[in-house]
Amino acid sequence: MTSTRRDALKLGALAAAPIAALAPVAALAADDSAARLARLEDERAVAGLVRMFVRRFNGDGDCSSFVASSSAIRIDPQVCHIREDAGHDPLLAFAADGNSATWQSRAQVDLQTNFAGDSTLEKMARFQGQGSAVTRASRQIDASLSRSGQGWTITRLTIA
Repeated sequence: MTSTRRDALKLGALAAAPIAALAPVAALAADDSAARLARLEDERAVAGLVRMFVRRFNGDGDCSSFVASSSAIRIDPQVCHIREDAGHDPLLAFAADGNSATWQSRAQVDLQTNFAGDSTLEKMARFQGQGSAVTRASRQIDASLSRSGQGWTITRLTIA
């Protein structure tokens, strides 16, 4: 049996057909991995933003650079310190368009209560420089975030 040039071309075409059929699948897989990478980046950005809010709240308290408005934050005035609760995983959900998200996580908060009474114990505590008491409680952080041209911003955050 002799092979001709035409037979070689036919075999080459037959061998290349499965590879050509896989090319669209590879392109789709590349698109899917790009979408997954974008989602992971968004998840990291949102988590980082909430953690930055907690650090700034505990530090100097200036969160204006990543909060949409001053009325977006609703926290009990007694809360003086926030600690993330590592024992509970946060819940993060994105809207279908990917331009907004919701965040829920658990936190340990310190609640400061000022002594305002007129009892002997409260007078003694104030006299010794202890004008308040701090208790720790478990609370939930609920946040809504939106994406803008500059990145993610907190549109609403409550600790309840």
